[in-house]
Amino acid sequence: MNGLAWIMLILAAMIGAFLFATIGVVVLTLLFANVSDRLARTDDTRRDS
Repeated sequence: MNGLAWIMLILAAMIGAFLFATIGVVVLTLLFANVSDRLARTDDTRRDS
């Protein structure tokens, strides 16, 4: 492979890794928000009763 092909391969790998990490962060953020919301709702119902 020539130099341009190597550069494109490396850039594609970097973009793919960045997208993978970004999607992982978004999924973890949504998971933590869901767990936090459930815990807050549980606290509210315990305080009311």
